[in-house]
Order: sequence, then C-alpha cells, then structure tokens
Amino acid sequence: MGDDPQSLAFFSDVRPEQWAWYQSFGGGPSYVTPELRRENRASGWRALLRSLGCLFLVLGLLTAVPLVALLTGTRASSGWSPVILGVLIFGLVWFIRILAAAARQQEQNRKDAKAAARAGKAFGAPGGVRAAGARFGAAQVEAGAVGEEATALLLDLVLSIPGTAVFHGLQFPHDDAADVDHAVARGNVVFLIDSKLYRWGTYEWHVRRDRDLIVRADGYGSPRHNAMHAAAEGYRALLGPRIEVIPLVLVHGKNVRIGQSSVSSHGVHMATAGQAMERIGNTLAATVGSWPANPAVHAALEGKLKPFPQPPAGPKAP
Repeated sequence: MGDDPQSLAFFSDVRPEQWAWYQSFGGGPSYVTPELRRENRASGWRALLRSLGCLFLVLGLLTAVPLVALLTGTRASSGWSPVILGVLIFGLVWFIRILAAAARQQEQNRKDAKAAARAGKAFGAPGGVRAAGARFGAAQVEAGAVGEEATALLLDLVLSIPGTAVFHGLQFPHDDAADVDHAVARGNVVFLIDSKLYRWGTYEWHVRRDRDLIVRADGYGSPRHNAMHAAAEGYRALLGPRIEVIPLVLVHGKNVRIGQSSVSSHGVHMATAGQAMERIGNTLAATVGSWPANPAVHAALEGKLKPFPQPPAGPKAP
C-alpha cells in the first residue's frame, strides 16, 4: 500500500482534493524536503558513475578477449564464445545490482525523512490486532489489520494541521484484550476511531437490548456488536469534562455506504473513510486559532498506548 492517499481508492471514497481542510493545510507532514531531494540526487549520481564504470569494464573485457585470442592464435576457436557471453551476463547482473541498490537507498532516504517529519506527532503502530489471531480467527484479524493500516495512512494527512497528534493502538478501558484502533487529538477535541474493512453494502446502526449493533441494510450477514461508546466513556473519565471525546467507526470497503442511521443510540458516529476524514479534518482545522495544542491530552493518550506485539522468539541454540 503506497503513501499516496489515492492508492486507497480500492478501499474507500477517499478524495482529499475535495476536503476544505486539506486544501488549507496541504495534507500530511511534508517530508519531501530539499535535503531528501539532495540525498536522492546524490544516490542517483553515484549509481550513474557506477553504471559507467560497469560499462567501461565490460567494454574493456570485450576488447581484451579478441586481443588475447589474436595473440594466442586461437581467434577462430569457438571456445571464446562462452567467455564473451559470460562477460555480457556479468555486466548485465552488475548493472541491475547497481540500479537496485540505488532504488533501495532512495527508498530508505524517503522512509527516514517521513519518520523525522512524523516524530512527536504520530505514536504507536497500527495493525496490532494481528496479535489476536487466535481469539478472532486469522481471516477476520487480517481484515481488521488492513483496515487499521489504511486508516493510519489517511490519518497522516491531518498531521499537517498544527498541534495535531495521532495515536495507534490504545488500551480499551477495562478490557486488556481489546484496544482502540486510533485516536486523533488537537486542543480539547479527541476522536476515538474504530477501523473496519467491510465488503460492499450499506451499513447502519441497530439497537438490540441497549447494545449498539452494526448491520447491513439488506439484512445480509450477522449483526456486529460495537462497544466504542464504552471506550468513549472511559476516555472521558480519563481526560476530564473539558475534553470533547467523539467516538467514530470508520468503514473502508469498495462500494460501501452508510445508511440513514449513522449515529448509534449511544452517540457513536459511523462514516466511510472519505466522510470520516473530511469531518475529522474540518473539526480540527476549525480549532486552529481558537484552541492551542493541549500537551496534557497528548501525554495522557500516549500513556495509554499498548506495546506493539513482538514476534515470538526463535528456538534457543543448544
């Protein structure tokens, strides 16, 4: 999945150029700096010089082979054909390796620049739901992780709004096995986001025995219980009454729509990715100039980050 938000078109109705806040703030931390361009140009020049060296070496070897054959009197021998072919293959492999190394270096430069631009603004890691594969099933967990990673890519865009911070993988109140996928904070506003990746259809809220259920409007499939209202209550208690906590279910999926019942009985909003990003960005942008950044809120949310799951240790050497 690429960094360009348009690459998410398969998942959602993402059209950043149509969002007022995106037009105002440019969208995302700007990591394509003059330093990055300079480093990548230098990497390209080094690759060019190595390629020229490779070319000259191959030409030199191809020139040397006939001379050796002439001096040894074996010019008409067919034994030199494999040697010439070997030189050509050697040159081609070397050339490909030079280009691949340059591409890897430029990609690493880009990743380093992006990490530097996000430093102090983005915390945690998306996709932590993969650790719960045994509990929910591998297929369901993988769909959830893809949804989280897609949302994380989009949430990078709001980091261009001054004072905004994004958090991935927070502790769910009173449930160590669950988590809140994402939080976005600026000033006294905090969005708590639950990422979903659904197949096509229209989704809406339904109430059953005071439970928030996500259903498909045509009745296909089983209702999905959602407890984001409980997460919102817990974080309101943590952050205090002056902080507005807005729970939101963000739905990715091709040809996915949200029905008329887009707000649950407990006040949890549901929106497609495009709708959600437009609302989040417009809300945060409206606080610029009115509410300053709130370091206390950022610190409280950072303290609730769950540790990123580590891969299992390999067998010990005997």
